[in-house]
Amino acid sequence: MQTTSSTLKLPKNIWHITLVVFAITLAIFIPTYHWQPFPEPLNDNILSSIYIFAALITAIYGTLLVRQFSPGELPRKVWLTFVLGWWCAVLAEILWVIYSSLMSEFPPFTFIDVAWLSAYFWLGLSIYYQHHLISGKQKLPYSYLLVLNLILIVSAALTTLAQKAGLGEGMSWLVLFLAVLYPVSDIFLGIYALRISLIFGRGMLGRPWWGLITFTIADSLSVYFWMGGDKFMAKQIAQYFYLFSDTSYLTGYLLTALGLLSILVLSQKSSAEPAPSLS
Repeated sequence: MQTTSSTLKLPKNIWHITLVVFAITLAIFIPTYHWQPFPEPLNDNILSSIYIFAALITAIYGTLLVRQFSPGELPRKVWLTFVLGWWCAVLAEILWVIYSSLMSEFPPFTFIDVAWLSAYFWLGLSIYYQHHLISGKQKLPYSYLLVLNLILIVSAALTTLAQKAGLGEGMSWLVLFLAVLYPVSDIFLGIYALRISLIFGRGMLGRPWWGLITFTIADSLSVYFWMGGDKFMAKQIAQYFYLFSDTSYLTGYLLTALGLLSILVLSQKSSAEPAPSLS
């Protein structure tokens, strides 16, 4: 890895600062979400701001990590596509706030969906690159497109099953399909991210993928509730599941940011070590 740490000077206690900030973030988010102590517009704005902050920190740390690799290095392609996915997530979070402030009800398909689908595309592509980089296997032509088609087929089948099960009542097939597409994409991302994490073991290079695993749980629960799944459980229990789902969603950002930061800190420490003597 050809580092540019001479131009990147992270504070020595950046890790501890980030941990404290993230702990405060969760300490603000959880009670604000659960008890909603503020008037509705203010309460929603606080929660949305926290999501944007978490996504932005993740994208920034990812961008700093990309800068640690020269254009010719193979890992650069992995992290570049990875960080493009998180910048798309930042855009999606910002668009959500804009749409919420302008509309009481969202259209079936918005630029938010465009941003999120773009995020999934880039994150999936980064996993694809990482998997082939560490496995050493030759990439098959169009294999990533085959995976994308498989995701669409599985989503279509599950959409039909969901309609037959009474979920998504009043929704068109296309709207329900889009809702199902997100958790299906999450599951595929989560499975491959878990596989990469297991390959790296406890190594730091596997940590940025942990957030995608958390997103799989959070988004799957969220979409299930959105389609009417919460009607099968008591209201109080459903509220705790909502809290767990959205807290996991936020935690996915924070875990990814910490994973990226751990690699940044390691690269800076490595570059600070003196070169071994040849004598």
